[in-house]
Amino acid sequence: MLTIDNDGTISMYQGDSGEIVVNGLNENTSYTVYLGIQDEKRNTIGEELQVSVSNSSTVTFVLTPSFTDNLTVPKGKPYKIYYYGIKLCISDSSVEDTLFIANGTYGDLNKIIVYPRKVKGA
Repeated sequence: MLTIDNDGTISMYQGDSGEIVVNGLNENTSYTVYLGIQDEKRNTIGEELQVSVSNSSTVTFVLTPSFTDNLTVPKGKPYKIYYYGIKLCISDSSVEDTLFIANGTYGDLNKIIVYPRKVKGA
């Protein structure tokens, strides 16, 4: 499970699953939407997630346990902060826009606070 605060900050445990929902898309446009995660040195973590959507105002990214397993927390640390971005690309066009999260501005960092795994599970 993950939670998303009003400012767009995501909090989660390493290895948990969850969904990130992007609302407000134009229902008359086809999009490919990307989600990328980086560490503090701008190293990409895992592969960018990609979802294509048509005739919908919403897109959902599903984060699987195997995907969030890549968001590691150093031993002895209470958490680690990662950063994410979402890019909206209009199909059959050269338009690509990085989205602002929760009334953000240029240069804002969208955080993912990852806490150490509590239990391994299945």
